[in-house]
Amino acid sequence: MAVGEEFFKVSEEFRANFSLEEILSGNFSAFTAILYLAISIAIYSIIIYHFYRYVARRDCFKPSKRKHSKAIGFMKYFFLFPFVVMIFFLGFSMMLLFLAKDIGPYTVLSTAFAIILAIRICSYYTEDLSRDVAKMLPFALLGVFLVSPSYFEFSDIESKITQLPELINIATIYLLFLIIVEWILRILLNIKWLILPPKDNPEKVD
Repeated sequence: MAVGEEFFKVSEEFRANFSLEEILSGNFSAFTAILYLAISIAIYSIIIYHFYRYVARRDCFKPSKRKHSKAIGFMKYFFLFPFVVMIFFLGFSMMLLFLAKDIGPYTVLSTAFAIILAIRICSYYTEDLSRDVAKMLPFALLGVFLVSPSYFEFSDIESKITQLPELINIATIYLLFLIIVEWILRILLNIKWLILPPKDNPEKVD
């Protein structure tokens, strides 16, 4: 009986607050704010979509079909891949700076390194898994922002960013280690394909 009375009371409040005149008055201020938010979320999601799918790809560069393709592939992974890894590293480090309030810059770099390393290892197992790991952090950041915008304190983030140059040496070591691991994974994949060639449409890595 009490539930029925509460439902009737809420229904009456809805009827009292409903105003067709207000609906037709053309006040779209709330709609404009929602539209801006929706466009911002869409733009962020599109950027993150392309970012995490690229990070999760086993082959960051398309295999060359030209003559001496192996030499071209070697040059790509020797000269261009370090810059690609640096972008990955900076991207995840910035996300962690926003998301992790209670950890210092050194832990931020270490965690970003661990995430990228895990993604690259998973990409050689299956790209579906690496994509799931790669999109976890960016969309967690979006979720926190939508639920609690006040969570982000830009003064705290700024102070952490100013400390990052002090960690340039450890960051360089991490980047070199990531590049070495990538080379080892590619060599192991080629050895695996020499022993057990793929049955259907064998791919080739540079």
